[in-house]
Amino acid sequence: MEAKPRKYNLAVITSEVFNFSPGRYQLRKGTRPDAPPCPFGHRFKWIGFDTEKGEYVRVTKSVFKRLINQSDEEFVEAHETHFTEGNISKKKSNE
Repeated sequence: MEAKPRKYNLAVITSEVFNFSPGRYQLRKGTRPDAPPCPFGHRFKWIGFDTEKGEYVRVTKSVFKRLINQSDEEFVEAHETHFTEGNISKKKSNE
C-alpha cells in the first residue's frame, strides 16, 4: 500500500497506511542533518521516516502517538534492569 497524499512534498502516513506495515516507520529527530526543514523556515522537532524507501514522511497525529508509545516501551524494556531494587540500592550506597 502506497501513501498517496502529500503535504509539503512529503508522503503523509495515515493510520491505514501505518497498519499495513508498522515496523517500516520510525520517528527521527528533526535536527538531523539530513532531515528536511519545516516549510515555515524552522526545524521539525520530530519527523517520520520510511525505512523501506529511505525517505522522510509526515505522519498523522494518531500515527505519531503510536510511534511515541512504541519508543517509550522499547526504552523501558531496554533499561528495565536498571530499575531493579538491587541497582537502586547500590547507587544510593555509592553516593
